[in-house]
Amino acid sequence: MTATSPPAAPRPPWRVRWAERENDRRRRAHAGDAEAWRRRADELTRLRVEATCFLGCSLPPDAPVVHLGRGEVVYRVLPKVELVEVTARNLAGLPAPGLAVDPAGTDAPGRPLPPGLRVVDAGTAVVTDRRVVFLGRHRQRIWWYADLAGPAHHPRAPLTLLHTKDGTPLAGLLAPPPAALNLRFYLTLAFADGLGNRDAVAACLDDLVAAHLRARPVAPPLAAPAEAPVTARLHDRRLAAAAAALAASAVVAVTFAVGRTLTPTVPAGTPSPVVVSDVTGPVDGSPTPTSSPGPVERPPTPTTLTPQPGRRSPSTR
Repeated sequence: MTATSPPAAPRPPWRVRWAERENDRRRRAHAGDAEAWRRRADELTRLRVEATCFLGCSLPPDAPVVHLGRGEVVYRVLPKVELVEVTARNLAGLPAPGLAVDPAGTDAPGRPLPPGLRVVDAGTAVVTDRRVVFLGRHRQRIWWYADLAGPAHHPRAPLTLLHTKDGTPLAGLLAPPPAALNLRFYLTLAFADGLGNRDAVAACLDDLVAAHLRARPVAPPLAAPAEAPVTARLHDRRLAAAAAALAASAVVAVTFAVGRTLTPTVPAGTPSPVVVSDVTGPVDGSPTPTSSPGPVERPPTPTTLTPQPGRRSPSTR
């Protein structure tokens, strides 16, 4: 602004309030996105390390009984897994098998499965370096890696389908979102180990980590009052009217409560309060005379005799 330019007009209050609300909304949205980004970055970093160093683990004591073969190593035990079967003969849109550990769909909230898929049982999945074992309430299923064409991870659901070479009906495992990425990683890593191609999984994770670093959320720009839409003025008026109505109702409620406190109501049928008189009456219940009381007699005041000079007191005679 130069010395000759007129002073800027003050911003309308409703525009300023809109900018404050909008900036607060943008900050909260960015904080949520940044937290989700950090969690996924930590997960991918951990998986990248395990793609090189992980050699298996022992079977937990609370896991279902699985008889392991000589030298067979457990990779992961996943409870609360569901067995899914493909009911349609020619279902389009299903993922192809491969060694890619795609995290897409692992955070998808609970939603119905795509058409042509159905859940048939629930139980626990045990992933070893030779097979995948599903132990359900009513069914058991074993997929040997030697018979698999590869795992196929669904891009829109936390589902991994297991394609077989002999053309048996297609089935797979559905894991809850917190465990879906672990299921995909350890199953793909175990299958790749069976093929002697663990490096392919490590290379896939390198690409995922690099892509995730490039997708780091950027802080949004601050909203200026001049950007406030015209509809925000109507919204501001509605908020002011709602606040005024709320304040008025609060005043009425307080006034009503104070009135009830200062003026107690007497229930019907309650005897009137007895006023105790200052005049003491008989305590035996006899009626008290209604005539006005006379003057109250006071006891005589004792007088003290002062001996006069020249006269003897009677007690000295």
